[in-house]
Amino acid sequence: MIEVQVYDADGKAKEKLSFDESVFGDKVKSRTLREVILAYEANRRQGTNNTLNLSDVAGSNKKPWRQKGTGRARTGQKRAPHRHKGSVAHGPHPRSYRVRIPAKMKKLALESALLAKFQAGAVSVVDGLSFDKPKTAKLTKMLRGAGLDNGSLLLGLDKEDRNFYLSARNVPRSLIRPLGQFNALEVSRTRRVLLTREAFDALKNGVGAGEKKEG
Repeated sequence: MIEVQVYDADGKAKEKLSFDESVFGDKVKSRTLREVILAYEANRRQGTNNTLNLSDVAGSNKKPWRQKGTGRARTGQKRAPHRHKGSVAHGPHPRSYRVRIPAKMKKLALESALLAKFQAGAVSVVDGLSFDKPKTAKLTKMLRGAGLDNGSLLLGLDKEDRNFYLSARNVPRSLIRPLGQFNALEVSRTRRVLLTREAFDALKNGVGAGEKKEG
């Protein structure tokens, strides 16, 4: 069992809750986690790099000078890659870097990423923090009081909350996601994870039940 610190809406330490980390498996599956993170990063690539091949470069196919008799090295067309303003040999062209991530691997990687955070003591819980209207100052006050304002932060909700999202979007180096949109890349790349009490209670049953499928 792992103890997780709970803070109130003002950022003051309130209590500690026990969490059974075995819902995420017996150990961090580092190899699966690495493969899924690399796949997420590949899927973020736009693949728009392009270079001019031989048919894209303006110019004629005529040889600049005859093959023999000039004392100069033989040469072909002006558009050849080795000539000034010529084409590019074996250069990049638009392509898709997309990698399909099996649902089971995606779930295992997320569980491993969360397990690593819990084992490192990088998960906290906030209880009683809610927003009737967007108010960033209220959230930053809570984070400052809890000492969570230094470094990147992933805020986890049990469900989508527009006022919570609008309050958090201007907080530097922070992400806000409902549990169903958590992924291994964002969990791994942020320094700390802050869960609402409702999200923490939902996470006790593991991940994947209400997880939103990603492309």
